[in-house]
Amino acid sequence: MDRLEIYNSSSQWRRLLQSICTIFTSKRSQLALAEPKRLAMTCKRVCSQLLKTLHYPGAPQLNAESVEALLNYMYKRAVEMGVPLDTPISAKGFRLGYAEGLLAHPNHPVEVQGYVGLFTWLVVLYDDIVGQNDEMIEEALLFNKRFFKGEPQPNNLLEGIATLIREAYDYFDPVLANMLQISVLKFLTSNTLERHEGFQNMPVTRAGVKFPDFYRDMSGMNVAYAVFCYPKEQYPDVGAILEAIPDMARFIDISNDVLSFYKEELGGDDRNFMHNRARCTGRPIMTVLDDVNKETVEAWMRVAQILQGRGKYEQSWNESVRGYMAMHTTNPRYKLEDLDLAEEHPLAPFEHRIGQFFEDMKATAQTTTAKTEE
Repeated sequence: MDRLEIYNSSSQWRRLLQSICTIFTSKRSQLALAEPKRLAMTCKRVCSQLLKTLHYPGAPQLNAESVEALLNYMYKRAVEMGVPLDTPISAKGFRLGYAEGLLAHPNHPVEVQGYVGLFTWLVVLYDDIVGQNDEMIEEALLFNKRFFKGEPQPNNLLEGIATLIREAYDYFDPVLANMLQISVLKFLTSNTLERHEGFQNMPVTRAGVKFPDFYRDMSGMNVAYAVFCYPKEQYPDVGAILEAIPDMARFIDISNDVLSFYKEELGGDDRNFMHNRARCTGRPIMTVLDDVNKETVEAWMRVAQILQGRGKYEQSWNESVRGYMAMHTTNPRYKLEDLDLAEEHPLAPFEHRIGQFFEDMKATAQTTTAKTEE
């Protein structure tokens, strides 16, 4: 991710977009408690600056036909995969997935939007379950071994992820598909690493200043979300975007950290990339916020320079950035209303329709099951 909280909107997206701060031992920041007005003013300044620099025009608008087409496609694939939708985290992840497909990739074919949406949905589920379920962690630890040996996974969630990894070549150039696959495998590994005794007991020194960035990159699925911008049928020229991918990935990771900082401080959460970096460098946390915001803008500017004048390749990235920003400004999770930066979610006008659609889908599934049993 992340987006990846991309791109990351449920609390489980974290660890798509968090780092290794649980292994550091220092006092929790008291800024939100001691100086809440200063915190809000500083975060408003930084986030406003970021959105202004990115020329963010506001959340994209959606039409009912696009919403329903993607819902139909994703639901059909979900049924085929056998991964249930009737749990809160699954329903939330499913909604996050189709929002990501629509907001960040409005001009992609519905099959590619669905691929992005399904991947987002399943990794949200994986992130949540592997983080809490001891039985699942044992199964997840052997995912790569089974995958590379061509063996089936032991449950529908893991098999669904394996299926999507294999399908990357259906939608993306082989080189980009390989990059996407590596990025996903790194993310899956980061989840199992968090539960590993060696990670939890790892001694931390000031000399290990590169480890936070290393782990941040591993846990974000950032390259995968960069590749999602360029399905091969629409974007056959890999050379047009290849040089920009490292900065795309970096932007996907750390822009989230900037936009998430306010809500994490309010929640007393010092287990994130910002505090991790502050501990490693010895710099004040608000200085780190400015530093990371500056690096976010620099990464975005390098991508813009590389893609300038490259037509639809530039446009697809810009649409993706707009959708990513909207995922933050339209989601109450990030508390940007406190900073006067919140927007109405583009799916809000369709929520009743979406809810009814879900009920209709459940009823159809129950009818089909009953007929099968007869």
